[in-house]
Amino acid sequence: MNDFNEQSDKKDFSEEIAVIIESILKQMGVEARVSIEKNINGNSFNIISHDSHLLIGQRGANLYALQTLAHNMAYKKFGMIDRFTVDVDDYKKKREWYLRETAKKALEHMKKTGRPVMLEPMPAHDRRVIHAFLSADFDYETESRGEEPNRRIVIKPKEKI
Repeated sequence: MNDFNEQSDKKDFSEEIAVIIESILKQMGVEARVSIEKNINGNSFNIISHDSHLLIGQRGANLYALQTLAHNMAYKKFGMIDRFTVDVDDYKKKREWYLRETAKKALEHMKKTGRPVMLEPMPAHDRRVIHAFLSADFDYETESRGEEPNRRIVIKPKEKI
């Protein structure tokens, strides 16, 4: 069977996963609505709530924990499922935009001065966004330095061989 048929034979558990997320939120005492967005990268579940600051936490820590919990519960209930993301009031989209803008500014500064630029400490998921965003250009390189939770990205000119 080819990949297309295998993909079309897979059961879509998005409604059931939304119910799992809603039950987690209910147990937390949080009133919220969960919307489902289907896209090329898999399903995304966006939580709309007045308690969004509580659900997101500092730099998205609570949100990523909520996503891990939802993944684990869905896996336990349905077995192998497609990857999905959980977001709160489009926090991840907004954060990704902010990280890309930060990376652009740091890159411009590095190009002007010719010296490496060190970004603020950030969690692994934020560093991953920046590394991926800057990976297309071959005139510079990025690396992570330091120990968690103070690990930072350094953007530097690529050394000439």
